[in-house]
Amino acid sequence: MKTTQLHAYHEKHAKLTEFAGYEMPLWYTTTTEEHLAVRNSCGIFDVSHMGRFMVTGPESAGFLEGLVPTHVQRQPAGKAFYTLFLNEKAGIIDDLIIIKQSESGFLVVVNAANAENDMHHITQHAPPGGIEIEAVTASSAMIAVQGPRAMEVLQPLTPFDLGQLKRFRSAETDVLHQPAVISRTGYTGEDGFEVIIRGVTNENPEGALLVWEKLAGASTPCGLGARDSLRLEAGFPLHGSDIDPETNPFQADLGWVVAAEKKGYVGYDEIVRLREAPPDVVKRGVVLDRGIPRHGFEVLDGRSNPIGTVTSGTFSPILRRGIALCRVKNASSGPGDAVKVRVRGSDEEGRLVKPPFYDEKSYGWKRGAQR
Repeated sequence: MKTTQLHAYHEKHAKLTEFAGYEMPLWYTTTTEEHLAVRNSCGIFDVSHMGRFMVTGPESAGFLEGLVPTHVQRQPAGKAFYTLFLNEKAGIIDDLIIIKQSESGFLVVVNAANAENDMHHITQHAPPGGIEIEAVTASSAMIAVQGPRAMEVLQPLTPFDLGQLKRFRSAETDVLHQPAVISRTGYTGEDGFEVIIRGVTNENPEGALLVWEKLAGASTPCGLGARDSLRLEAGFPLHGSDIDPETNPFQADLGWVVAAEKKGYVGYDEIVRLREAPPDVVKRGVVLDRGIPRHGFEVLDGRSNPIGTVTSGTFSPILRRGIALCRVKNASSGPGDAVKVRVRGSDEEGRLVKPPFYDEKSYGWKRGAQR
């Protein structure tokens, strides 16, 4: 099983589990405690297992333009943007972040479970010259610093003024005197940063461990359990559960990443066809009065007719209720509609909602004065 550069710390302090071929921390204390630390203060996550590729060269921008449905060349240098890899049928191969570091240099961050397939997808579409593709996962570490105190926790470790970094912007700087890329991004719904530390490997992890331990002294280390409950509470999809190669962007409520006038990318012809009619199924949130919904549970309308399926579900520490993302028939999907979820043989009542599940005036990056 693979490990990250921070494994020595996790081995001493965390309950470990397997994820995407890596041994990773599931939790350090409890999932709920770590979840609430992120919502109310600051938590840190080891996300070094996520795939990272450098795409560079004079043809790199044009090449990536043909791979994703979002504009690439129009993005300013320093922009981090969310987008999708699509197959020819417009199914979602993966969702990802691209950081445009310069006009000819891009850092592509993908899901850990899809990294190998994503590299194959990228290389099979690459032109014979004009670009270089380099996997840098093993030679860098990645730490997410998330929560309303994230800036306060991270700022002492870098000379860069984090207050100048707007959401979905990035900067190349130093963190504890080590070269790093900091982006104001995350997977929790909260304000925060993701820090990629360059030049650290499993054989020489000391620099990454030093950064992690400094952050841990001022925040709460968090595991995969809290990462999943936080992203679900925020309404963010998990590839392999909520989205997959059989799901198109419109079914996943991700049509906003598809640039209206853009042409010629992988999956474009099918996107044109799909735009002509509403999707047959759509993504919705569900809040239950009781019970915890899980992946694969059946969703019923108020008259107990099947209308869809839970794609991922959990207990929300903020709502103190079971919540889920689901895929339901478009004709039966109005927010506020009464539904039921069949939880281990019992039809539990609930309602459809549009995520996020929390009150954005009290939680998430929109609370208070945000950039």
